[in-house]
Amino acid sequence: MKKYIYIAKGFLLERMVYRFSLFFNALEKYIYILLIFFLWKAIYKSLGQENLSMNFESTFTYLSLATAIFGLFQTWVDWDISQLMISGNLSIILTKPLDFQIYMFFKRITWVILNLLTITLPVLVLLKFILRMPINMGINFVFFVISVIISYLIYFNIDFIVGVTAFFTESIWGLSVTKDSIILFLSGGIIPIPLFPENLRKILEILPFKTIYHMPIEILINKSLTIFDYLNSLVVQIFWLFVFLALSRTYYKLTERFIKINGG
Repeated sequence: MKKYIYIAKGFLLERMVYRFSLFFNALEKYIYILLIFFLWKAIYKSLGQENLSMNFESTFTYLSLATAIFGLFQTWVDWDISQLMISGNLSIILTKPLDFQIYMFFKRITWVILNLLTITLPVLVLLKFILRMPINMGINFVFFVISVIISYLIYFNIDFIVGVTAFFTESIWGLSVTKDSIILFLSGGIIPIPLFPENLRKILEILPFKTIYHMPIEILINKSLTIFDYLNSLVVQIFWLFVFLALSRTYYKLTERFIKINGG
């Protein structure tokens, strides 16, 4: 395990060199949250708050948190694997006594740490203490943190599956964009799930996507939930985590045979 920690430290120091990249990545999310505010303000003014199942403050908080979590998870694992394949540097990594999936996890966990400090925590502080939005900070916050960690692990495994697809396609641009779009939409990252039509919400109940954004956010902002509800959400998340972990490990073994080393 020590070797993976050293890998993470090395990439953390390397990432901190590119401070402007960190700044503009965070700025992008703040601007998006500002756009969310004005867009949904206009939607509520047009439709009327009584015609929607959530009030404006709850909707804005929900989508701002979704943006903050999306920023936290945005580590480009799939793109990194694709670039390693195209450049030929993948061969160097695969000759080392490392588990490739664990290597990618520790390499990209450095992005999560920096995204947490520059995006997620500032957004939480802004929403709770400056804008006074409806965020609960009791025992539910502990469950929220655990839920976000599990959500990231699910997201990482999905990213890894998309990334190793590059072993036989090389380019994953379309697949990666499609993956992000599907997850964002079906997990409540673009429109809160409570605002979806009832029939669609029932379908989403049996799909894994809500475990990524919706469940952690609900734990943080839904005052009607009990500790039993929190635990139930974690159980569902853990179930899907094991499903995607098994899928990613199996898929990686299947795609290894398609590796073609380019560059040199």
